[in-house]
Amino acid sequence: MDEAVVVFSRKGLFQTRIAAREVRSREHARKLWPLVAPGVTQQLVTWVSPSFEKDKKLRRRSHFRQLPAGRTYDLKAQFEEEETNRQRAVRESPEHQRAKELIAAELSRRLAAGLAMPWAFKDADASDYSLEGNLLLGADHVATEYPLETPFGSRFRLGIAVLGPPIQSEPMVLAGVEIELGHAFDGRKALIGKSLGFALISIDITEMTMDEITPQWAERALTATTRSHEQGRRQTYVYLHDLLYPLYAQLPTFLDREQRHQYLVFSDDATLHRLVGWMNLLAKILGYPTGAVAVAIVNGKSEQSRKMLERAGQVVGPDWEQFNNHQCLRLTVPRPKSPADLQAHRFHMTMARLLLSHADALVGYKYRNGVDNNHPEDDVWIAHRWIADQNIHTHHRVLPKRLAEPINRLMKVVSNLQRSHDSGGASIAELGGR
Repeated sequence: MDEAVVVFSRKGLFQTRIAAREVRSREHARKLWPLVAPGVTQQLVTWVSPSFEKDKKLRRRSHFRQLPAGRTYDLKAQFEEEETNRQRAVRESPEHQRAKELIAAELSRRLAAGLAMPWAFKDADASDYSLEGNLLLGADHVATEYPLETPFGSRFRLGIAVLGPPIQSEPMVLAGVEIELGHAFDGRKALIGKSLGFALISIDITEMTMDEITPQWAERALTATTRSHEQGRRQTYVYLHDLLYPLYAQLPTFLDREQRHQYLVFSDDATLHRLVGWMNLLAKILGYPTGAVAVAIVNGKSEQSRKMLERAGQVVGPDWEQFNNHQCLRLTVPRPKSPADLQAHRFHMTMARLLLSHADALVGYKYRNGVDNNHPEDDVWIAHRWIADQNIHTHHRVLPKRLAEPINRLMKVVSNLQRSHDSGGASIAELGGR
């Protein structure tokens, strides 16, 4: 089939369609996942990449293929099965073992020498501006096969973890690298990408020989993170959750002269109040001046506060009341000064981990404090600028208005998709599980 429905988007459940030709790569498909067939069946589909002859003539167009109807989509069980298969493949592949050792050694060499490990890419769907970071900012050591917990209760091993000093007790995971073989493990990688609060670098060694996997190759593979991955598939790919886009987006000063941006969090009352305590504590631990990080509950108890709540909801999307119809958390934070701003880096990454792993939250975003959402139908903030001396008007796509969906809601919806297919259909409300 040539078209599929994106299950989760700012417009709501099952409200966005995408053509197969608009999917740029396997990694892009993972970011959009889950996808379902159009029509009443809403059966899960997978994206099949185009194939070409040796003379580069198209042999098969990209398309979507339905997954088997009888299959049970217990995502937790599927994740753990794929993790087991990955670990078996890793053990059985000397190429994988060598590649992992050399990548870890190159990162450790750079760390010991005080060198940065920059990465950069541009996501044209989300912003006109590039995303840039340093894999080693704030790091103190590199580990392999590092165990991590997912927010849905499964454990997995991160091939290579870049670690830094703890905020409180546990070492802070600043970045990760995974070596990919011919096995895609798509469900596992999609779920990891949707639940991690750090940049994950994926390096593909499919069809590489032992002789090709050298220290020089490791250096080239890591420096490839500074190149665009927009057109087609690359050996090195950067996975980054949208929640971290504001940390790494290189926005010009004219967009926000106060250099403060805002997160809008919708979750249950108890979670919101826990987040107030966590964010105030985090700001204190990291040495922010009093008032620099403004944490506030916006509720609908008065007419004025109700309007503020509704305006916050309009930023996140039309389904905001399904998550909390009477209050939200508003977090106003200093924008990072540069890709080397360690204080901002540690704050935003810890915030992302808390929201993705401990909050089950819907998260919206305002690229500057007080910006008006005059076009709520737009999923991306668009800033307008008048340049008087040139007599021109410009517009700029800044960043998405919606940054995160609750991972547990995603798990529930996909599970309900299979049950609804077996029982002959269900409403969107039932599929949403709320």
